[in-house]
Amino acid sequence: MTSRRNFLKTMPAALLALAPASQWVQALEQRKDDDTLTIAYPKDIAGWDPLNMDPLQSVIIQCVFEQPLALAADLSLAPSPVQHCEWLDNHCQTLQLIFRDNVFFHDGSELTAEDFRFSFIDRAKEHPATLLAGVWSLIDHIDTPSTSEAVIYFKYPMATAKAMLADIPAFILPSDYYQKQGGSDAFARRPVGSGPYRLTEYQRGSRIVLEAFDHYWQGKAPVKRLIFLISSDSVARAAMVQARQADIAVDLSVRESLKLGSETGLQSLIHPSTAMVMLQMVNKGVFTDKNVRLALHHAINKDAIAKGLFVGHATPVSVPAGPGMPGYIKDFEFPFDPDHSRELLAESGYDETNPLTIRFYATKGVLPNDLEMAQAIQYMWRQVGIQTELQVLTQPMIASYQQQGKIDGPLLQGWNPAAGDPGTYSGYLLHPALSFALWKSDDVGEKLYPLMAETNDKVRIEKFREFDRWQVKQGYSIPLFQRHSTCVAWTELEIQSRLTGLINPYRIRIS
Repeated sequence: MTSRRNFLKTMPAALLALAPASQWVQALEQRKDDDTLTIAYPKDIAGWDPLNMDPLQSVIIQCVFEQPLALAADLSLAPSPVQHCEWLDNHCQTLQLIFRDNVFFHDGSELTAEDFRFSFIDRAKEHPATLLAGVWSLIDHIDTPSTSEAVIYFKYPMATAKAMLADIPAFILPSDYYQKQGGSDAFARRPVGSGPYRLTEYQRGSRIVLEAFDHYWQGKAPVKRLIFLISSDSVARAAMVQARQADIAVDLSVRESLKLGSETGLQSLIHPSTAMVMLQMVNKGVFTDKNVRLALHHAINKDAIAKGLFVGHATPVSVPAGPGMPGYIKDFEFPFDPDHSRELLAESGYDETNPLTIRFYATKGVLPNDLEMAQAIQYMWRQVGIQTELQVLTQPMIASYQQQGKIDGPLLQGWNPAAGDPGTYSGYLLHPALSFALWKSDDVGEKLYPLMAETNDKVRIEKFREFDRWQVKQGYSIPLFQRHSTCVAWTELEIQSRLTGLINPYRIRIS
């Protein structure tokens, strides 16, 4: 067994510079038994009242809180606090939820329909400028005929409601406990959920310790204690798992994951996920010309980018869905064809003496290799005669530019709804009434609105496949890749592959 002295001698110097040695030593000593699992994680949560978060943060939040609906590894519905979910009308505006009995919060109180109503109505009203309020702004009101039944009434059709009840932010909090604490800030200091773990220690930006909840309705978690060590530095996370003071390192680069996976005792887990990378288009200026939009798409060699930047661990796609996702279309491919791209540009009057010049927007460090992707696309466009001015934006800048209507060219964007429902991809990103939709046109609305009111999921998804085939042929969006998630862990751990791309600590086993 590694002693404290030997551990400090062998710990990579980079880690000693990143955080107090005591933090890492403490994590290692707690891992001496099989009751503790330590995860090197890239991101802390925004807060313990789950009002705002991204998919990475949801992994931690889901340990403590539960969503009404849950997803299995293959995106089908898994057992959840809601045991029955059904549309009561034929246009997706009245949704019934039946809650199971004997689901308990960490304070011992039983989860009821009133807790759901409070979580989705009262908290959203109290915090209007949050993701919770934004996602569920279509809710008009919620009735609770009994402690086990809730009926949601939407202002407008929301066929994606079931998918979003298993996504962020959709967590159930205990109404009485929350209000007795005195509101959001006080609750966040002593959070209580119904998830498989309860919070026992929190050091912001550094360390989170969770203990298994004895009375969790699906059974006590097999791993008694979870420790999240937070570091935004992927090199540091890799060093943590390599030095064995973490059992798992999440969200490393593909190359680093493959490198570590080749070492004795370590395994590299790289799997396709529901995360998409695409170019959002705008319907202004030169982009109102269909030839221009299609020329941009035909000029991109997605296979070359996937191999060059991701060692083949990114799946080129022609619609905003990859293999295994509901909206995937197996027999549809939008071809890389630079010659046809030049022909389309020539039809619209562009050539070497009159080149097409556009602005192109991307981020740096928000997605893996996002700037490098943008630069590769910029180079490919240049090969067919398209000149680009590449502008790097932060996430807050993107939101500001969208609100002000300042985006006047393609935007390289990542999008990651957990459930993989096609209605939450093009159904949101092309929806004329939503603020983050850049392309807005009447023909899209005519085709999209009926889909958002279709109660039969099988029919709706098939129609969304038709819609996505159509909108890509119109050049309204340019899907690029299905991202792959990365995780490196010690081989004695059994980690379930999940199409969401996110680990589920409750399902991890130590052999």
